[in-house]
Amino acid sequence: MPVFAFLGVFQHEVALQQLRKLVDAVRALAGSSCVVMCNTGGLFANAARLDSQVEVLFESGIDLVFPGEQAIARGAARSLVGSGRWPMVRPLNLPADSPGQGALLLNRHAEPAWVVSVLDGSGRIPVEPAHTVLENFFGNKSDKLPVLINVHGNDFDYKRALAWKYENSGHQISWFGSGGGPLSAYCEIMGDGSFFQPEAGKAASRDSIGGLAPDIWWKRRIDRLPVSPQPGWGAWRCDCTFLWLDINGKAQKFRSETFEF
Repeated sequence: MPVFAFLGVFQHEVALQQLRKLVDAVRALAGSSCVVMCNTGGLFANAARLDSQVEVLFESGIDLVFPGEQAIARGAARSLVGSGRWPMVRPLNLPADSPGQGALLLNRHAEPAWVVSVLDGSGRIPVEPAHTVLENFFGNKSDKLPVLINVHGNDFDYKRALAWKYENSGHQISWFGSGGGPLSAYCEIMGDGSFFQPEAGKAASRDSIGGLAPDIWWKRRIDRLPVSPQPGWGAWRCDCTFLWLDINGKAQKFRSETFEF
C-alpha cells in the first residue's frame, strides 16, 4: 500500500541531525518505502545559503520539495529550481517563463503517482487561477495514476471548492493545503476515495514567530529594519500528515502527527 508523508511548511533552516531524526521517525511509523514530501516556503525566503540547506534536506532522506511561490522570489531560488539537480515541484500556475516544473511523475517507488503544486492566489505574486491550470493538466493526462496536489496559500474556501470541483470526476486526487498555519484536524476521505486536508501545518522552532526569533521578527516586520533573519529557539517541531492509498490510488486512511526534537 503506497504511503506518503506530507510535512508542514519549513519556516527556517534546520540542522542535518534534526532532519535525520525527523525522517527516521517518519519512516519508523510509516515504513521504509514511505515517500517524504516537504514544504519549504519560509526556508527559501530566509536561508542565507540556500543551496547548502536544500542539499541538507535531501541528504536527510526527504524525497521531494515544494518551494511554493518562493521558487522565483530571488535569484538563488530560481537557479536551484531550474537546475534540475533535486526533485522540486514549483507551482504550476506561476508565470510561463518560470524555471522548473509544476507537475512531476514520481515513479522511483513501487506505485507511481503524479505530484502537482499550485498557488491559490492569496500570495504576493499574481498567478493564473489554479482551476485553469488544473483543467489543462487533467485534460492532457492520459493515464489513470493518482495525483497528489499541494495547494499553497490561505484561501481555505477556494481550496475546498477545488476539491469539490473534482469530486467524482474519475481522477483519484489527494489535496494538501500548505499555508504555514496550525495543522488542521479537519481532514476527510470523500465518497470517491479522494483525500482533502485544508492545512498541513509547519516546521519551526517552538518559540519562533514566522520562523524568526521574536525580536528579529519585530525588527523586520514592525520597525522595518534590515536585520539578518535568525531562527527562533526552543525545541524544533514539525507537523506531518500520513496518507495511505490503495493500489487504485484511493485514500484508505490518514494520520496526523507533530514531531518534536
